[in-house]
This record gives sequence, structure tokens and C-alpha cells, in this order.
Amino acid sequence: MDQVLEFVLAVKAVHREINRRFSEALRPLGITVVQAEAILILADGQPLTLGELGSRLIAETGNPSRLVDRLHNAGLVHRHPSAHDRRHVELTLTPHGHEMVTRIQQARRPLLEWGRTLLDDTEFAAATTALRRVLSQP
Repeated sequence: MDQVLEFVLAVKAVHREINRRFSEALRPLGITVVQAEAILILADGQPLTLGELGSRLIAETGNPSRLVDRLHNAGLVHRHPSAHDRRHVELTLTPHGHEMVTRIQQARRPLLEWGRTLLDDTEFAAATTALRRVLSQP
């Protein structure tokens, strides 16, 4: 098999396995992997506009409006007009959203521990460097 094709298939398979494990861990919380990612991104840098959140999401491409609608309807995210530009809506976590951050972090802990059993720090650094190099190319 071509090495590049083998690499691509391995990355896809690893991504699928990580998502499967993370999804399983999140099931008791009633949220998806993409919702968890959005909540963690907001926790790290709120307030964010819808566009800013969309540009930081890895697990979902396109417009995150429906994702934010679901998070808002679940009582996890507030939407309010931007203080700087009323044409934009800013997103922040509700108190329930902040509680969910801790629950998400606890739920993903076994996934991170599993990962640490697979590779050592040097191997993770090399793999991350290689993947970032691929992503940096036009």
C-alpha cells in the first residue's frame, strides 16, 4: 500500500476511535462530541461570536448556528448582542454550561489516560509535529 494512503487511512481510523470513545464517555451527560468541544472552547475564551466559535471548532465544519441553538435550548449557552457591534451575537456559558465543563473534563480523563498508555511524550511530540506540518501546507 502507498505510504501516504496508509497514513491517511490510519489518521481517519484513529480519529474515528477517539470520537467513539469520547462519545461513549459523554453519553451519560447527554451531549455530543461536537457540543462538548464547543462548550470547552467557550470556557477557554468567552465571550465569542458565532463566527469565532465556528473558526475554532475542529469537529464540525460550516456554520455552527444549529449547534449553538441546541446548546442554547439545553440551557448551556447564553446569546446576547455584542457590546462592540450589535450586528453580532456573543456567546457565553450559563451556570449550567460552566458545570458541564467540569463534567466534560472528568468524562474525558479516561480517554486521555488511555492515550498515555499508547505512546510516550517523545512519540506524541513527533506525531503532533508531523500532523501539524501536514495541516500547515496549502
